[in-house]
Amino acid sequence: MHRTRPIKRYVAAALILAALLTPVPASAASPITEYGPVPSSIPLGGVCEVEFDHTGALWIEQYLSSQVARFDPATGAFTNFSTPMPLSVPGGMDLDLAGDLWMPQVTGNSLLRVDTATGAMTEVPLPWAGAFTLQPLGIPLHSGLGLANDIALGPDGALWFTLGGLNSIGRYDPATGAWSKFRVPGEVLGQLGALFGIIKPGPGRTVVFDLPQLNKVATLDVDTHRFTQYPMPTPLSFPVGVRTAADGTIWVAEALGMKIARINPATGHITEYPLLGVNGLLTSILNGLGIGSVGNPLPTPGPIAEGSDGAIYFAVSFPVPIGLGNQIARFDPVTREVRMWSTPSSASSPCDINVHQPGAVWFGLLTSNKIGKLDLGAL
Repeated sequence: MHRTRPIKRYVAAALILAALLTPVPASAASPITEYGPVPSSIPLGGVCEVEFDHTGALWIEQYLSSQVARFDPATGAFTNFSTPMPLSVPGGMDLDLAGDLWMPQVTGNSLLRVDTATGAMTEVPLPWAGAFTLQPLGIPLHSGLGLANDIALGPDGALWFTLGGLNSIGRYDPATGAWSKFRVPGEVLGQLGALFGIIKPGPGRTVVFDLPQLNKVATLDVDTHRFTQYPMPTPLSFPVGVRTAADGTIWVAEALGMKIARINPATGHITEYPLLGVNGLLTSILNGLGIGSVGNPLPTPGPIAEGSDGAIYFAVSFPVPIGLGNQIARFDPVTREVRMWSTPSSASSPCDINVHQPGAVWFGLLTSNKIGKLDLGAL
């Protein structure tokens, strides 16, 4: 009778192996549609952040090719625009109150304004940390050490941006042309923020940003200029995604901690939700195989936001050095259920998400040079 036990083990192992090797049924196909590739002057343009303008067009940052593209969701047409400076590395984007699109030029030590009606671009040099310029010689190259990476429209109508090279947060008022900068208390190695620094509108009269090298998230009051910092409970969690929800709480993606977290600014309390688990990994792999897509299955979350359905959505497999993932995930704050959907492109490295269109989540795909749309109605 005891001889049947090894046989049962072999049978169980065979069933598990068969489950791993059996494609997922077609009903598990991804609810994600990809568009592109985005036209680029080089084979890999570096599609990352996407932002809707006031007409409903989607603007797409290509930081490797130093270009910005416009996508018409109605026709599927792309129009590409090159930044005035080659190798400018355009960063994160936001609209000002007039509807113009703004982004930092990371290596250009400047902000870039884009007229969304025409695509015309205007560079606005940062007043700090200028290194050199060849523009007087007719060569459109300029640089500096500010290393601004991301930008957000603040509740005061000004543009707030990261200044990794100066360990600071910057402010620019497009109406008056006034500049200010505020040094982040305790920040060191802010240059790391030039790669992963994210800033977004915060709760109340604040902006919120990550400090991955300090394992913190922080807010800055736009009126009092007071900083509030929130250390993440998990050591070395590397928070790289931050976004404010409708109820005023802050959601954080902890890339190396493989968790997402919720910060209550009223109390300072932080609740973490682990993402790593056998069920999650297995489901991610099988769902990807079902549509012919593979990628890093580790749940290292990046950009994060609250969707129009109240769920929290985030890109999976970030940051880039350990990325090459191919998933967009949803977290239900009520049930705490996590679901992931694979992109049709393998190892696509989702690089940003945008939830401004009701019923959808849009995102850039870094390695496939495409954009994607998750249809919430198909979930």
